[in-house]
Amino acid sequence: MDTVNRQRPDWVDKASANGELFLDLRRYLRHGVEPLPDIEDTLKELRPCQVLHLACDREPVLLYPILEPMGFTHHADCDGKGWHVYFRKCS
Repeated sequence: MDTVNRQRPDWVDKASANGELFLDLRRYLRHGVEPLPDIEDTLKELRPCQVLHLACDREPVLLYPILEPMGFTHHADCDGKGWHVYFRKCS
């Protein structure tokens, strides 16, 4: 399954201007800390249509089936050094 969305949506490009929230998951994983509790706490802070930007060493495909039923959409980019995954919920 190809989970990378090839066409970058406009809302990703506008995320930082709209006050995106950012979590660097690489530091969690380096120290063997489970990041899901902090991800869930951060998601609760999001305003409608605000974006959560995650930086990761690898694509967090296990998050997609957790967050999609909650109404979150995502976009994933790989820049050759790591992954940048953006989540948002507008409703």
